Amino acid sequence: MCWKLRYQTGDNLAATPHNLMSNSLSQVAKTKTRLCREGCPFCLLDKRLIESHLISKGIYSLVGGDANEAIRVNSRLIMHTSRQTKDVLLCQECDNSLNRNGENWIIPKLARADGKFFFLDILQELPPDTEKEPFKVYGAAKNPSIDVNKIVHFAMGIFWKASVHSWTGNGNTPRIELGPYRDHLRDFLRGDAPFPKNVSLNLFVQPRNRVLIWIAEPSRGKAKACRNFSFYVPGIRFDLYVGKQIRDQIRQLCFYANPAHPIVVYDSSNRFLDLKKEMERTARKSKRVKNLFI
Repeated sequence: MCWKLRYQTGDNLAATPHNLMSNSLSQVAKTKTRLCREGCPFCLLDKRLIESHLISKGIYSLVGGDANEAIRVNSRLIMHTSRQTKDVLLCQECDNSLNRNGENWIIPKLARADGKFFFLDILQELPPDTEKEPFKVYGAAKNPSIDVNKIVHFAMGIFWKASVHSWTGNGNTPRIELGPYRDHLRDFLRGDAPFPKNVSLNLFVQPRNRVLIWIAEPSRGKAKACRNFSFYVPGIRFDLYVGKQIRDQIRQLCFYANPAHPIVVYDSSNRFLDLKKEMERTARKSKRVKNLFI
């Protein structure tokens, strides 16, 4: 569990649970390429595999703090680390495909520590479709500056990568468990099938004055009737729901399936800050990060 968080106003906060981080994370594999008997899990061909990132490599530069390092946190220790979450997983062609079809579009538009947040600027070029505190819902369908397909491909690609690999070095259990929907996501990402049934991808954007400059890796949520997962990159939280009993309110907010392509502006930072407080009570802090805990 590695991460660091800062408000755009410059206030340094601290860290929290396993899937949260700032400029890196968990265990990393060696950088050597190898030929895997099972082949590339994306194209299913026997090709030489390269080191891939769970969260896009370009995002790490947005969340670096002192010495361009993140904070690594578990229940016993809080320390700086420069490691990123990566492992040998995909062939070069498939890794490039995921980059080209989503990452390259969205990364330049994520929030920065200096207050710039181009995605929110684009979103607010038009008034919200619905506004009821504390929510504002914008329909991306009527905003030609928003590339819906690129955003969906970016988010689904990260959820899919989390579902096929542990990202903990030598672990065998995938980071998240999507069940049969794992292959449905893969088929959609490859252009071999439409958006999966009984799947909802929801987007939540932080208000400008509440943006956290950090990364939260994909993790399981607490929904009971279905399975839900989420991850966060500077300024935007992506939620994925899978299952036949997804609530109607969730389905209506599906960024892809709803023709309006709704995006919700909502401050969801408090739940992460509550986790931070819990970790402060149990973790031993290194001298370098004690000044982050006030």
